[in-house]
Amino acid sequence: MTEDMVISLRLLRDLCASAVNQVSQQARCCCSVLYHTMMRVLLLNNVPAPYFNPLFEKLGRESGWQLTVCYSSSWNRDVGWEEEKLEARDANQTIILDQRTRGLGKRLGSSSAAATALVQILLRERPDYLICYGYTLKPQTTALLWAMLTRTPFAVVGDANIYCDTAGGMKRVFKRWWLRQVTRRAAALITIGQANRMFWESYGARTEQLFEARFAVDNEYYAQASEARKAESVALRAKLGLTDKVVFLFVGRLLKRKNVDLIIRAVQRLKDHYVALVIAGTGEERDSLKALADGDPRVIFAGAVEPDELPLYYATADVIVLPASQEPWGLVINEAMACGLAVISHRDCGATLDLVGVDNGISLESFSVDELARAMKLIAGDDALRHSMQLRSREKIKPWSIEGAAQGIKMAVESSVKKRPARLNESTEDWYKSTTD
Repeated sequence: MTEDMVISLRLLRDLCASAVNQVSQQARCCCSVLYHTMMRVLLLNNVPAPYFNPLFEKLGRESGWQLTVCYSSSWNRDVGWEEEKLEARDANQTIILDQRTRGLGKRLGSSSAAATALVQILLRERPDYLICYGYTLKPQTTALLWAMLTRTPFAVVGDANIYCDTAGGMKRVFKRWWLRQVTRRAAALITIGQANRMFWESYGARTEQLFEARFAVDNEYYAQASEARKAESVALRAKLGLTDKVVFLFVGRLLKRKNVDLIIRAVQRLKDHYVALVIAGTGEERDSLKALADGDPRVIFAGAVEPDELPLYYATADVIVLPASQEPWGLVINEAMACGLAVISHRDCGATLDLVGVDNGISLESFSVDELARAMKLIAGDDALRHSMQLRSREKIKPWSIEGAAQGIKMAVESSVKKRPARLNESTEDWYKSTTD
């Protein structure tokens, strides 16, 4: 048993026991009532993120639900998102959980404070349906256990990728046990792509549980914003010495698993004067990557780039490169495709399986500098091929829309709202009681 699970169960001991005793058929709205009144839906996510805001706003405005969006914590300032943007969205009630119990947060930490605040909200509002993004942190495990105990229908969403499911030892044993409990009782499992669907299937998901809500960004925004900044991009190319060069772009945090060093080594291997690399982002690997680049004028470090400025860099570039390992999805691929870039990405990135093919890019089979260098040389050296790939990216990304994702989530909820979780089995009930004595 993990520490997070024990803490979650003990939080439920005091705050959720009364709810368990009160659950009855009368307390739950029957399906006909749900469709004739505004359904109360609570959605839990980790932190506010720019790519989720349009989706949740659309759900709040168009679903017909009384939607409450709870975030475990406020903005992660390390990624550079702007906190004030959250306040402008009023289509649904929004709650930052760890800010509800600041005193507890100082003593036990943000995650425990968020879990405590969440149970209080669940007991007060008694939602008809729970949508949970993730399944491992204290707020998520608390929410899922609450739904199981009260037999509230719930859906789980996440970016888990079968190719990144590499936990070993006892962590693997516990993860398999917990996810089989979740899968067995979930009313719906909302998949964001093929690799994510295969992940849930590996834990026993049934066909009738699986609903598709493709991982999406605001394609129209990125397409229009990058087009509007074309003139600026010409000036930026001139400023950075990129005129007449084929520009490869990396966007993201400079972490070891992103394998940005492979891109730098590939550029150095090519030795072609018409190839350049722009690295938009910062992180713990920044100094070592700069040392590796060794002043090569074709490798440009742009530093941290605010989300509003990303369309300028997409407009400046020709190809997005993401040779990352352990990359559940990779939304920069969506963004870059909406802006008309060709793509080079590793096959294990979640987005690659769905979005990258020979028509719009190259899927890497290995983490080899030679393979990456060959892919870059092929695209850089063939103007017609590169242009064809860029046009295809724009078309290929269109079905991966915020509208489609919202429709998928709405269908998942409304198709599964009658599916109340099975009761906890005897061994699980005994485990729960043992942690609450």
